[in-house]
Amino acid sequence: MIEFLSQTLHGLTLGALFALVAIGYTMVFGIIKLINFAHGEFYMVGGFSGMLVWMWLCGPGAPLHAMPVELRLVVTILLAGLAVGGLAMLSERLAYRPVRGAGRISALLTAVGVSLLLQNVGITVFGARQMSFFNEPVENPRYPRTLVNLNELKPGTLSDRQILYRAPHRDLDGNIDVGPDGKPTMLTETLVEAGAVIDKDDLEKAIEAKPLEVIAYPALTITRNQILVFAGLLVSALALYLLVQKTRMGRAMRAVSHDMQAASLMGIDCNRIVLLTFAVGGSLAGMGGVLAGGMFISTVDPAMGFVFGLKAFIAAVLGGIGNIPGALLGGLALGLIEQYSQNYADRMLFQGASSYRDAIAFILLILVLLIRPRGFFGRIEGEKV
Repeated sequence: MIEFLSQTLHGLTLGALFALVAIGYTMVFGIIKLINFAHGEFYMVGGFSGMLVWMWLCGPGAPLHAMPVELRLVVTILLAGLAVGGLAMLSERLAYRPVRGAGRISALLTAVGVSLLLQNVGITVFGARQMSFFNEPVENPRYPRTLVNLNELKPGTLSDRQILYRAPHRDLDGNIDVGPDGKPTMLTETLVEAGAVIDKDDLEKAIEAKPLEVIAYPALTITRNQILVFAGLLVSALALYLLVQKTRMGRAMRAVSHDMQAASLMGIDCNRIVLLTFAVGGSLAGMGGVLAGGMFISTVDPAMGFVFGLKAFIAAVLGGIGNIPGALLGGLALGLIEQYSQNYADRMLFQGASSYRDAIAFILLILVLLIRPRGFFGRIEGEKV
């Protein structure tokens, strides 16, 4: 049961990332009926933007390095999202607006061209290899956790928790090693795993190390990075809801989505609304790139947005493209399906079935299009006569 809950948590984390990018897809489609296949590359640019922001503003020796790491991560997410939002606005103004009235095929081909352009620019600037997001070791603590007194532990007893201890590294003479920053070099060791018996020798070794803290974790934990991913999705979804439902700009967006020509006749600046939609969708994709590349995968590369963008599109179709809550739920559902298929397909189907996790997403898309083309939350729209 604990394993299933752990896989569910990981699946929801992956699904939250899909949802962030899928919302951008569905917003653009809802306004101008364009499937923006460059959206995956906005996600990729967000990953690289976050890496550069962390390096120049938040890394070692940078202006914000003295801030708590959680605050630095939030600053990185927001600045990368703003940067990608600006790129999305630029692409709309230069690439999409000139072909808006030329038909859907022209707009679709333009989106593919923008996608290839951004991907090749990324390869030219950063190279084709994966790069580490962080330029310094960044701890990713787990919660909940409790402090333990080593003297209260008894060898030979069964531990229902995983117990770790952090102690300073010492040289052969017993002196504490100090890092370049003047702080002691710390080592994290496992004393006992959950469900295992405390070994006498391991316990004596831990006592001799004179640890600064001994931490116990339950069988199911959540990491700080996962909390940031869920918080990012929750805050983004709430802000988007307030924008669309509670503001004049949101009412204008809904009017343009319903009928752009009529909205224009009523005095709404449709170009401005479309530009804002691209900015919001691009910002969400950029924040997703930071959350995924920085906190979930820990690497970025110019090709990272291609498959991820296609999966986010599948999530949008699954929920009903053009429907924002549907994109949110579709992303979470797709994340769960991928995680379960990766960990249970070998047992339930055949050995090696887990390697087809990407194919499963596309099979799901085909099934949805065959059974319910509008997605699970899509609406039937009547033809305008």
